[in-house]
Amino acid sequence: FGDVRTTGSMESSRCRDLALEGERLCRSGDWQAGVTRLEEALQEGCTDLSTLSFAYGHLGEAYFYLTDYERSLDCHRQDAKLKKRAGDRTGEAKAYGNLGNVQKAIGRFDEAVASFHRQLALAQEVDDKVRESKAFYSLGNVYHSKGKEAANGLQLDPGQYPVSVKEALQNAACFYEASLQLVQELTDKVAEGRACGNLGNTHYLLGNFEKAIKYHNRRLEIAQEFQDRSAERRACTNLGNAHVFLCQFKAAAKYYRKTLLVALETKDRAVEAQACYSLGNTYTLLKDYTKATEYHLRHLEIARELSDKLDAM
Repeated sequence: FGDVRTTGSMESSRCRDLALEGERLCRSGDWQAGVTRLEEALQEGCTDLSTLSFAYGHLGEAYFYLTDYERSLDCHRQDAKLKKRAGDRTGEAKAYGNLGNVQKAIGRFDEAVASFHRQLALAQEVDDKVRESKAFYSLGNVYHSKGKEAANGLQLDPGQYPVSVKEALQNAACFYEASLQLVQELTDKVAEGRACGNLGNTHYLLGNFEKAIKYHNRRLEIAQEFQDRSAERRACTNLGNAHVFLCQFKAAAKYYRKTLLVALETKDRAVEAQACYSLGNTYTLLKDYTKATEYHLRHLEIARELSDKLDAM
């Protein structure tokens, strides 16, 4: 949001001091107190564009966490306008990214698409490859969410969704691909892993199970390289799910067992229960009823344990 700490003309300004105090409170998680200080800063009648933008940007973030979404949107719009007046194209792109994130979170997908396209255009204008990749990724997220929301409640298998859902998911895949290409050029493996995971999820919903497996395999490789056990577990589960739809049940069981192993190592009983349930179903499909029964009984035991814990809370 700009570094107001180095703005000499604001060195003794109460507006600047209040804005910085508001930022500090927000960073500590005291959002309400942060809002109070940031609002006080704006009431000081400050004319410095950098300080005003700084305050509005953090106010937008604070109001979002306080679930006051309309005020959050207003603040991010003000931030974008101030960045434009200051000629700060990079800052303006960031402000539109923040605006789009709020719009996406509250389901205003078309508005979010417009904001992220503006972010993308600004990033390309200043040749900011990192922010360009983020804009592509955010556009993918919006279309993915739009497709999932439209599919919610249809109770259809992947690949069987209506045209409107498929179109949204295909748009998501295109934008994720664009983001993936850029982060690979930037050698940002963490971002590459995220993009591959989302591409795998999107192609799974589209019924493109072989493509889903390709991307989830890459996601798994990167997760293991960075010892990200949560991402590793998700990748293994997603690989199991995709193999089931290809009727490759032995491969599915292999990945569900890997999920179970991660759950045991990380002592995650809920994931352990889900892995046992998936293994029970998969071994039923393999007609290995002894193993199917074993895993379903393990699932039942953990489910009862977790239920007892919830009841005791």
